[in-house]
Amino acid sequence: METALHGALKTIAPTYPTITPQGITTLPRITYQRVSGSDEPSYDGDGLGATRVRVQVDFWALDYPTARRLADQARAALYAALTVGQITDNPSDYESDTKLHRASFDVEAWE
Repeated sequence: METALHGALKTIAPTYPTITPQGITTLPRITYQRVSGSDEPSYDGDGLGATRVRVQVDFWALDYPTARRLADQARAALYAALTVGQITDNPSDYESDTKLHRASFDVEAWE
């Protein structure tokens, strides 16, 4: 699921798992991190079930409208690329030390 998520997001802006590597200053950019996962039973009869994963996706830009626009584009891309259960908005933020605006959401998807 994370491979498909990365593939969908990198078409929108440079995308990095967990944190932006040191020395990268490209903006706007996207980071993501897996925040939870669980095995869910299924009725396929194979006993394997399905894995539900929740990933936090953060959109970084010099201004909030750009960060929000990236988040909106990402929603559409993720719905097209993954089996999405739910997307939940997180609080927006401004980091005074980096002077970057952040829009954020959690996406729940199935592997």
